[in-house]
Amino acid sequence: MAVFKTQIQDIIGDFDDDVAINQFLTDGAKELISMMPPELKQKCSKVTNLYIGNTDTTMDLEGAGEILYVTRENANSGYYIGCREVNPIYADSANDSSSLHYATATDPVYWTESNSSGNPTLFVKPTPDANQPAKIMHILYPSVVGSDVSVIANFPDELEYLVVLYAAIKIVERQLIEEEDIELYTPIIAVLKQDYIQGLQHSGLVQAQQPQGAK
Repeated sequence: MAVFKTQIQDIIGDFDDDVAINQFLTDGAKELISMMPPELKQKCSKVTNLYIGNTDTTMDLEGAGEILYVTRENANSGYYIGCREVNPIYADSANDSSSLHYATATDPVYWTESNSSGNPTLFVKPTPDANQPAKIMHILYPSVVGSDVSVIANFPDELEYLVVLYAAIKIVERQLIEEEDIELYTPIIAVLKQDYIQGLQHSGLVQAQQPQGAK
């Protein structure tokens, strides 16, 4: 299969601004991920380990995508148990054995808030250590280089053509602004957007709208 840049050019003609192509492809992948149901988001995820191969006890969320779930090893047992998410207002209560929000190895918790440096951070309690590490499953937004690849890692294969369509739309919209040729570019944009919306509906990412008055 042709690289994404070639696929885009097959749709709209010559366009050689690789910076723009890469940005629009990357933006398109991110938009589609935001629409995905949980089962598809799993295909776009990665694991960040706390205290496995490192000594990190928290996760810096800068640049990370949506948190899908968090697990922590259950009291040196060799298996992991799901952590329940708590509001950060109860963070200190996770250390209080008399609190309903007290965290234990068999009932761990996690929350997100800014750390002392102001960076968005994920915390797990009890604090992960070498014997009882934690795993955070979260979305990994891809950076797509259109001139190099024809597939997107950690992304559903069946939705890659929609990323190409998204980029094609954004490119033609930019050409419309730059060249101010409404008669040329407006019909092209309309057709591309129709194809994109139909693709979203066919993939189940958005619901098809019924005509007004239909039941």
